[in-house]
Amino acid sequence: MPAGFLFSINGGKTANPLDTITPCVHDGIFSVLVNENWTSPVASTLGDHVCMQPGDNVYFFGKRTIYGIGEIIDALEEGDGAFEVAQGSSSPRYKPQANRPQNNGSDEGRIKRWALAFKPSPFFFTDGIDMDDLLLSNPAAFRSLRTFHQRSFIQFDDEENRAFRAAFLRKFEHVLSDANLQSDTTIPCGYENTIDRIRNNKMPGIEASPIDLANLFLHYRTGEGLRNEMAVEIGLLHALRHGEPSAVETFGSWDYLAHQVHASPFKPIEYMDKIDVFGYRWIRGCEEKVISKYLIVEIKCGAAQLADTSPVKDYDQLMKYVDWVCTQYAHGDYSMIEAYLLAQSFDFSSCKLMKEATKRSYVNGHEAKTQYWDNFNCATYRATPEGTLMFE
Repeated sequence: MPAGFLFSINGGKTANPLDTITPCVHDGIFSVLVNENWTSPVASTLGDHVCMQPGDNVYFFGKRTIYGIGEIIDALEEGDGAFEVAQGSSSPRYKPQANRPQNNGSDEGRIKRWALAFKPSPFFFTDGIDMDDLLLSNPAAFRSLRTFHQRSFIQFDDEENRAFRAAFLRKFEHVLSDANLQSDTTIPCGYENTIDRIRNNKMPGIEASPIDLANLFLHYRTGEGLRNEMAVEIGLLHALRHGEPSAVETFGSWDYLAHQVHASPFKPIEYMDKIDVFGYRWIRGCEEKVISKYLIVEIKCGAAQLADTSPVKDYDQLMKYVDWVCTQYAHGDYSMIEAYLLAQSFDFSSCKLMKEATKRSYVNGHEAKTQYWDNFNCATYRATPEGTLMFE
């Protein structure tokens, strides 16, 4: 089952969301407008785009209503779900700019940096589903949707996406096998023509290319590290998504990856903790998508704080996420979790408390035997002069 992405459409208080959604579906291409300056939200948006994969589903949200269903296409045949765009000569190709004033939040001064192409899956319906009705359709499945607040879009895992799709397919069951109804209740999509124009650089005013992170790493590089944690986060996501050797040797291979995943009991969104990188892998050799392990990564762009005398110890935050994932995802089974603290460097000379603090005991199985978890790992990264990240 693929993951899913829900995009917020801002068409104004009185506008019909379909007035904005319909042209996007007709063309089969969508791009989030972002600040032309290099801000933290823009960097986080890049991390979201790096996580996209061909086959992931697409939904749109406007005025309490969710519309769907689309499916992301590998537009450039590079194995990616998103690509970089340059809007003619007026918009710079990927170039981070720091310490620039932000705009006032309107579309003025915003540009398209990244885009995705999509097709109907199986249809994009002209009618939507009310947010409350969707949440009530399968309350236990919705995690990310409940934290959708003041964001352009969110990513959700295959379980939540399955609930999204199921709600749409149940509501439009009568349409799926009736061609006459399909012509009246679905939005036509000309994605085949769009894909051809993207691949041949014939989209008016848009030049498409694979996402290139070299400038980002070189911009933030200081010595062999980066001075920005989000840049390290993006680099790790990209490396794991593309199976880069040092990343796979260090962290393993993962089927689903996301970043900034909320990990605390429900409360005002701005106070919720977030896992830097979260993922899971499925059991190999099994046709069903059954989760084998969960990945949790806490990232520090500089040296890790481990000293017993330090008021803040980085492993404490990571272990808080381990406990959360064990309770909320792994149903009390710590053995399903792999945890990593990623930093530029580590000093283990004054951290006697860490060994015990990063262990857990738990009871699992009908024999009720106590088991012990210590799958806590420390990993380092190195920024190279060529604009890449290496992990070990």
